[in-house]
Amino acid sequence: MSAPAPLAVITNRGSTWNARQGAWIEPWLDGQPDIHHFPITGADDLPAVVARCTELGVETVTVNGGDGTSSLVFSAFLTTGTAPPPAMALLPAGKTNMTATRWGMGASKEEGLARLFDLRRRGLLARSTETRTLLGVDNGEGATRYGAFFGAADVVEGILFCRRHLYPLPVPHGVSHAAALAVLTWRCLVQSVHGSEVTVRDREALMESGRFFMIAATALDEMLLGIRPIPEDGPELTSSFHYMSLRSGTGAALRAMPRFLSRRIAPGRGITVRRAQKLSLDLVGPYTLDGEMHMADGRHPVVLDATKTLRFVRGVL
Repeated sequence: MSAPAPLAVITNRGSTWNARQGAWIEPWLDGQPDIHHFPITGADDLPAVVARCTELGVETVTVNGGDGTSSLVFSAFLTTGTAPPPAMALLPAGKTNMTATRWGMGASKEEGLARLFDLRRRGLLARSTETRTLLGVDNGEGATRYGAFFGAADVVEGILFCRRHLYPLPVPHGVSHAAALAVLTWRCLVQSVHGSEVTVRDREALMESGRFFMIAATALDEMLLGIRPIPEDGPELTSSFHYMSLRSGTGAALRAMPRFLSRRIAPGRGITVRRAQKLSLDLVGPYTLDGEMHMADGRHPVVLDATKTLRFVRGVL
């Protein structure tokens, strides 16, 4: 059997579990042939990492971090790397791990790494991949970011409030999460009459406009909390993402509650659920891509598209 192709491991030292457990991954890498480890602290480190991976002929990149780290790595390889980009193997080592949970190697980072090394040893990495469509987000600043989950409107304002005022408090994580959920529920049921003003266009055609409590888009099969979108019937789209919006107002929130509790959300009064290939959103305020916060200033629309793909190594196909 020929020697395995070079493999890279990108570790975000600041992600939640890496920060708590220190250099947990180093012992796993000892004695593994032709594996190159790149610890990073942020996006500025990635251009050099991408260039080095290209020099080494790396065919698989292991992302040791959370959703935000994965998005940074996807974006770096798709915008500055060579084509085709290497396959991605995701380990859940962050505060939020939606992408790694659904597209990654396993339920734990240790289990995923063991599966990855086993597939590599047996020469099965190349046939253990699935191609996935990514969600591209461009706010007019000249650089498209790629990830799996986008959120905007009043719910993101609420999340930002919780990050600024609740999470820094010296209380257990469970308490801060429960308080954050209470704040978001209150905003949805009581304060959502205000909402966030957003206009959504499907390419050039107006799709919807008004005040919204939540706007979400995802390349995954599920939204937050395991909610599965059931879009309206429409034309088959070869590469697309799920789009969902919830209008502001107590009535829309109450009508949506039973659907959220059943974890299946379909279109209805005040609720839009559909698939799309490209949308542009006129909005002012914060939005999130894979847990990282960004700001829309209203000078340019935020454009969502489904035009890029990556291959992902799966522990179990």
